[in-house]
Amino acid sequence: MAPSASDVLRLDGNGNPRTLRLLASLVEAESRRFAAAASEPAENDLVRAFRGGATPAVPIAEFLERLQRCNYLFDGAVYVLAAAYLALFMRSPAALEAGIVVEPATAHRLISVAVLLGAKFSSPRYYERRVESFQVCSGESIRSTELCPIELLFLRALDYRVFIDDEEFRRFFRILERRPAPARSVACAAKKRKAEEEVEPRRVRACQLAARYGISGFNQS
Repeated sequence: MAPSASDVLRLDGNGNPRTLRLLASLVEAESRRFAAAASEPAENDLVRAFRGGATPAVPIAEFLERLQRCNYLFDGAVYVLAAAYLALFMRSPAALEAGIVVEPATAHRLISVAVLLGAKFSSPRYYERRVESFQVCSGESIRSTELCPIELLFLRALDYRVFIDDEEFRRFFRILERRPAPARSVACAAKKRKAEEEVEPRRVRACQLAARYGISGFNQS
């Protein structure tokens, strides 16, 4: 069944769009999945740009909630568009060639640009609610001067194709609705990572990432 406008725009108990928390859950799950990549050196400009100078300490969900409070006119559609843009970026030739993934060092800047684009193209007049809010809400870790350059990198990777039709919008809303599986215990996750490191090379390859993203939340239909 296709989602209705009320499904997309519905608010949670805190007065935030439901899709905000759904997007945060998906991004946090992907960040945990690729947590080991954060310790790998940034070997190209794209990874360096999205890692930036400092990694925000604030969790993704709290970061988005802070942005929502600063930009209170963001509606639920912004976060569905952000999910679509992030997924399309991660599957772009530029991202795959660079080997960039959603991991703790890149997650905040990737989601910042995706939300920024979602706000711009969902409600252009609300975009003027100041880019500086991203700096404030990240605890000063993401500088407002960073956003324009990384937004340009993001758009180039998308080949400036930012139109999302109704069918694609509904598809990404369904992806958000599915929610990621609950996280395993820290001990189980550490054991699995150790086993993987014994059989996989340390360096994250673009072809491996493409295969992994074929089963990740951002690439499911």
